Amino acid sequence: MAGETMSSLTQEAVSDRQAVDRVLQGDTGSFELIMRRHNRRLYRIARGILRSEAEAEDAVQESYVRAFEKLEDYRGNGPFSAWLAKIAVNESLGRVRRAGSAKTLPLDDPERTEETNFMAGLTFTGPDPEQSAAREELRRVLETAIDALPETYRLVFILRGVEEMSIDETAACLELEAGTVKTRYHRARKILQQHLAGMVEATAAEAFPFAGERCDRIVAGVLRRLGIEKQQAGRKGGSP
Repeated sequence: MAGETMSSLTQEAVSDRQAVDRVLQGDTGSFELIMRRHNRRLYRIARGILRSEAEAEDAVQESYVRAFEKLEDYRGNGPFSAWLAKIAVNESLGRVRRAGSAKTLPLDDPERTEETNFMAGLTFTGPDPEQSAAREELRRVLETAIDALPETYRLVFILRGVEEMSIDETAACLELEAGTVKTRYHRARKILQQHLAGMVEATAAEAFPFAGERCDRIVAGVLRRLGIEKQQAGRKGGSP
């Protein structure tokens, strides 16, 4: 089709295994099909680890170069997508280690993800307009969630969580037993956590959007580094 590097029909008809075989047999242009098929996943992996769009793009390009160089090592024992993902994870974590980042936790150490570490990672600093807007949006979301709490829990949470009053002060203000304040505050926090967790699950798939322009930029960068001439419009991806 005019203006397209590879038709949608071609991409759907060729499996990952077939695309890998084509590349190994000399049809290096088929590597573009592989990249366009897996770009979004690899970018999200890299972006989630590195927390930088520019760094993530570089990491994805490097991952593809490494994959191309090691393509003969893929034995087909598992999904090719998983094989690529592992390369992207290792590349991204390697960049974190080289940068000496103390903020990013190892993926295999969940015991270190305490609330204090999580909140530290959400700290907004400086006058960055995007961070200010994000913080304002987060505040509105939290206020809406607090407003939705049942009144008995909302009052305790506002006094204890928002105003940071002590248990005894809160109990005295609301004429409650200290034990009741503890129970209601704990319950209010749990409700808020469940509410916010539900919002995260509902919107997680929209995180780290992967636009076509970024996809094209990554593909072009890798093809340039590998010395592969970009396929002309109308070519159907070659044949073994």
